Amino acid sequence: MDVANKAVRQATPSDIPELVDLINRAFVVTRRFRQGDRTNPAQVQEMMNSGTFLMLENERAMVACVYLRLTGSRAYLGTLSVDPAQQRRGIGTRMMHEAEEYCRAAGCTAVDIRIVNVRTELPAIYHKFGFVETGTQSAEAIKDATMPIHFIIMSKAL
Repeated sequence: MDVANKAVRQATPSDIPELVDLINRAFVVTRRFRQGDRTNPAQVQEMMNSGTFLMLENERAMVACVYLRLTGSRAYLGTLSVDPAQQRRGIGTRMMHEAEEYCRAAGCTAVDIRIVNVRTELPAIYHKFGFVETGTQSAEAIKDATMPIHFIIMSKAL
């Protein structure tokens, strides 16, 4: 299904079940270094309490989402998720652009992301969007990790 002309909207609490399903399907690759699902309804609700999910739907279902938390002039972007059946169609790129525009409109001048170090394919992808590595951070919050991991922090000026 073509979603090129579909509008991105902010998710609401009624979207939590679909958000959880989409995120878990998109992040199945993380089972390489962690046990279980990537998220659950309580975690998504907690994220909504402190930020916003932007989402994109086709006629049948949610196909993409991204989480944004604004803190003054900076934004945190995370949990970029695209339905595995819809990947490699430019939807992730569109969601990144939509997220950046949302942050700019809110007055942010920079956006930060965290990626897990064992996802070695991700830095090159985010470099294409203009992000650069700015540091590392403990990943102790990921209690179900099956190997030592840490976060790589990347940032981009808006």
